[in-house]
Amino acid sequence: PIHPEFQRRMDEQPYTVVLDGIRLTVDRDVFPPDLGRCAQNMARIAGQIQPRSALDMGCGTGYLALSLKQNGVPEVWAADVHGPAVACTRRNAEANAHLGPIHVTQSDLFQNLPEDARFDLIVFNQPFGPGDGSPVCGCGSDGGYMITRRFLEEAPAHLNDGGVLIMAFSDREHARHSPESVAREMGYRVDVLLHEYYGESNNFIYEIRPPE
Repeated sequence: PIHPEFQRRMDEQPYTVVLDGIRLTVDRDVFPPDLGRCAQNMARIAGQIQPRSALDMGCGTGYLALSLKQNGVPEVWAADVHGPAVACTRRNAEANAHLGPIHVTQSDLFQNLPEDARFDLIVFNQPFGPGDGSPVCGCGSDGGYMITRRFLEEAPAHLNDGGVLIMAFSDREHARHSPESVAREMGYRVDVLLHEYYGESNNFIYEIRPPE
């Protein structure tokens, strides 16, 4: 079942929200960046890394990509498999053109990105668990463990030397879906950058580095 707060925001779509001074339109069937605190926590942490190139995977409204531009990252890409999210990101990028250009592409993970695209930082606010029934905001059965495993298998080929991955998790979902669990299973190094309890769940932000 959809969390009541998630359903409320979906019922409000399309709506406008301001996060970190960035005005965003949240179109219908696009994941709301103001649901919970994961996206804003990821933006805050990513802002401390100061990469030269970054990718917002699963970009939704484009909030994280725009936040990266706001923090001065010269080259920012945004990718999402979900058509409405790609259109929403493009619209928000145009509305915030003063932050600078963003490369936006529709892609199943890295499939449609240039083969030679390399990043110092990749952020992925992935679906924490697999959905059942009709996809919601583009999040279907390929979620949780499955999407995390696919992402972690493909990401190293698109990281510069010393590059890092930033992912989030909420323990409303089973621990097997946690990026920490999947990454450690694959021999990756994981550091917990944030752990906060928000009244009904523990929320985590992880920094993940592939094996050397």
